Amino acid sequence: MHRLRSLIPSANYLFVFEAAARRKSFTGAAQELNVSQPAVSKTIRLLEEATGLRLFRRDHTRLELTAEGKRLYKETQEAFDHLHMVISTLQKKHSTDIVRVSFSASFVQLWLLPRLKGFKARHPDVSLRIEESSRDDQDLVEEDIDLSARLGLGNWPGVNVWSLASEEVIAVCSADYLREHGPIREPADLLNHELLNFEERHRTRMVWREWLERNGVPVPKLRQEFVFTDALGSIEAAVLGQGVALGWRHLVHDHLKAGRLLSPLTTSYRSGQSIYLIMPAQRWPKRGAELFRDWLLEQVAEMGKSTRG
Repeated sequence: MHRLRSLIPSANYLFVFEAAARRKSFTGAAQELNVSQPAVSKTIRLLEEATGLRLFRRDHTRLELTAEGKRLYKETQEAFDHLHMVISTLQKKHSTDIVRVSFSASFVQLWLLPRLKGFKARHPDVSLRIEESSRDDQDLVEEDIDLSARLGLGNWPGVNVWSLASEEVIAVCSADYLREHGPIREPADLLNHELLNFEERHRTRMVWREWLERNGVPVPKLRQEFVFTDALGSIEAAVLGQGVALGWRHLVHDHLKAGRLLSPLTTSYRSGQSIYLIMPAQRWPKRGAELFRDWLLEQVAEMGKSTRG
């Protein structure tokens, strides 16, 4: 039993007191609480007897709080307001959530969509609004985004972060492409192949020139027959046998596993950066956003297990 019970036999005493103090009228409190005026008067008397405090000064024309009554009214209101906030928050967390998430088009199309049915089966009460973004500098609070992803070192202000996948970039192409254009045995061989390039407008990602130079292949001039505005376009062109693309391992995992793409080289590039899930730190996360974050992390962990296996 809570020790408050030894001072006040019934919590209803406080509800009646709060209404009477706020309305400054036993009659008004009775109307609000849908009870009789004598019932309110009796409850206040029982509260005063239980606490040993005189809470109201009564005369024939008005009802006023005593100093003790004013103090108890203030504390009661604050306690009720706090409980209301807590209970309302918990109720919202268990109601249908609309969760706004923002990812690159390549992440959405190559990785998320093939798995999304599994999330919906597990959490049918969570509604997702999925946005494709070409920027890394989104203000999550300003743009009302609950969850996003960002490449870097994870030290951004104003966000909470969870490491999703380390950045590893590999060369990928289709088996048909290799049969038609010959083998690729070392990075320098790529200079004799059709390299599928992309240049994003609003964020920086590794391109072929940088990848080749990081792997010891100087590039005085690089042919650019195809240039896409997103990695998604270059990877899908590689699936269709149109050349060799740069593939972020977590994004091309499904294509590699299904045999739609292969990596002709053992060489890759690890930048030391990671893709992080990010959520705004300035506001309490939605239940649905937390569930979706945990599900994403679980899916990537499972993907890692299957790769190692």
